[in-house]
Amino acid sequence: MQAASVFAAYAAAFEEAYEDDDWTRLEAFFTPDASYAVSGGPPLGGRWVGSSEVIAQLRSAVNELDRRFDERRVEAIGQPEISDTVFEMGWRATYEKDGCPDLVIGGREIATFEGQRIATLADEMDEGVDESIQAYLARYFE
Repeated sequence: MQAASVFAAYAAAFEEAYEDDDWTRLEAFFTPDASYAVSGGPPLGGRWVGSSEVIAQLRSAVNELDRRFDERRVEAIGQPEISDTVFEMGWRATYEKDGCPDLVIGGREIATFEGQRIATLADEMDEGVDESIQAYLARYFE
């Protein structure tokens, strides 16, 4: 269950970075050649390689989407699938902005580990998430 405990520590550090914008705390969680992939197209989709690029993209995604809202809630959906080297779980995020309906998106996050560090991180977005985000941002933020 090593993957579960490391992922839990990473998730807690991510939330701290979200709050205080100190993303350097995530460096200890990634291998130097880590990769991060997000399914779909813009604004979220792509692939980044190297721990510094991974962390920069995590920060960029938060700044481009999450921080536009007054509040965000992220919750686990269902039971995670865990082995010694893989942690996978479904998630749902709800974004709230005064005067706007909630934006709700979801997907699956998959982390593979080398020892105590994440080697690959992937977000497989639910079908239609890209279009939902683009339509929402066009209607309420532009």
